[in-house]
Amino acid sequence: MKNRVLILLLIAGMLLTVSCSKDDSETTEPVPVPEWVGSWLSAGTNVAPLLVAVFSYDSVRVEMTQNLIVRTHSHVVDGAWSTVEGTYKITKSESGDVHTAEFNYAAFSQTGIIQIINGTPKMMKLEVVQTVPDIGAVPRTPETGFGSDVTLGAFNIQNYVKEN
Repeated sequence: MKNRVLILLLIAGMLLTVSCSKDDSETTEPVPVPEWVGSWLSAGTNVAPLLVAVFSYDSVRVEMTQNLIVRTHSHVVDGAWSTVEGTYKITKSESGDVHTAEFNYAAFSQTGIIQIINGTPKMMKLEVVQTVPDIGAVPRTPETGFGSDVTLGAFNIQNYVKEN
């Protein structure tokens, strides 16, 4: 009986020794946080003129998380805040700092471009159009650039200030 217990203890010790390697105790490098992650506020003259004219927005707050969740909070003049939540995908440009942005919500999707401008304060420039349901708008691309739509020009460019 003592031999069986001794053999079982030896086997258990071997398993513990094999399962714990030096690599298991070392810390891993933190995953870098993409520069667009955080809370961004557009208010006053930073709100795209199109959003002011069509929807009476005076403020828009966008929260983008590291796990690709986006929350867009919109405020109408003399009204309340409303929120939509969805997912997003940023495809980094091979050259330059203007990237492709896709936002998918339950009722609609938007595509366009995004740019983070480092400074004090840190800024985000965004120009997206609704693509689902299709309204016939053509999304800007890193190649075409901001304000390049002949119909909209700069009317649909949204500027944000980073809050955190």
